[in-house]
Amino acid sequence: MKKTIKMIAAAALIGSVIASSAPAVNTHASSTKKESSLIKKFKQQTTDDAIIATTKSISKLTNADLNNFIPTQAMKVSGNQVTDPGSDANFVTKINYKAKKNPKNVIKLPKGYTNAALKKAASEKSIGNYKVQVAMGKIGLKGLAMNSFTPSKKDLSRNVNLNKMTYSQRKELTKFALSILNPAIKQAKGIQYKSSKNTIAVAQTFANVYSKDNWNNTGKKTGHDLRTKAVASKKYKISDVAEENYSDNPSFALTSTKIKKRVVTMAALKHAVYNSIALQLFEDGPSYWGHATALMNLDIHKKYQPNYFAVAFDKFGGIHLVMVPHNKLVNKKYVPGALV
Repeated sequence: MKKTIKMIAAAALIGSVIASSAPAVNTHASSTKKESSLIKKFKQQTTDDAIIATTKSISKLTNADLNNFIPTQAMKVSGNQVTDPGSDANFVTKINYKAKKNPKNVIKLPKGYTNAALKKAASEKSIGNYKVQVAMGKIGLKGLAMNSFTPSKKDLSRNVNLNKMTYSQRKELTKFALSILNPAIKQAKGIQYKSSKNTIAVAQTFANVYSKDNWNNTGKKTGHDLRTKAVASKKYKISDVAEENYSDNPSFALTSTKIKKRVVTMAALKHAVYNSIALQLFEDGPSYWGHATALMNLDIHKKYQPNYFAVAFDKFGGIHLVMVPHNKLVNKKYVPGALV
């Protein structure tokens, strides 16, 4: 009798285990399906027509191809074959589409990418020097090839309304930018950035002007909106402020001024920040390495440091990287606010 009871109990236990495990299988399948859907959405918001930079892809570049990565003045061309390579990216960093719980995104500088080399390439004396510019261009391409971005699983499902970004979201994006930019500056033995509450507000002021002016990177409204500095200077009592913008995010599909709903995932925004910084550091030859020197904090003399940094997005998905130096010698009336 006792044996029978034990067998019945064991059978009941096995049945219980099977029943309880079935929902777990279904939950896992549902979770996998959801993650797959989120990755698909992330791909749509990060698709680019540029080529992924790899050691193999950059090794195939001819001397003629290299004209796309150096200043116009340094090009070796016959006749007038190439006049302006433009500012669009030819190569971009790789994206790892397998999301992780806590990815560690970094930007490592390639061998030869030093502050001295960068300043030399950006100097007026070297702008037309083919040998110097090609050497720096090749170093930059190696930088693109050796770095990559991985989204976090959490960020894939976090939607951000570009019409109403919160301070918390802007702060998070600024801290993310500094988490990849400051280590690169440290690697080059440069002066790292600080950030603060009011600097994040300054950056948003820049972005708001772009949004209000419908500066959507099309037609005559490309490059920098020159009205921004006057607005920010008056509001925050700053005479010396720099802004680097990167408006080429076609995958967001937000350039139309008639769109009302402007929602992008946090994962896509962080990739946009990462890609923007990487491109401006490593593929900046056509712009005379001006974006690169600014981002590496080389444009501000050490006696005017610290330099405060922040990130903002306008409603079209354009990125605005703002830098405000502040001490007793520069922007003396500016109040940075609490550090972040």
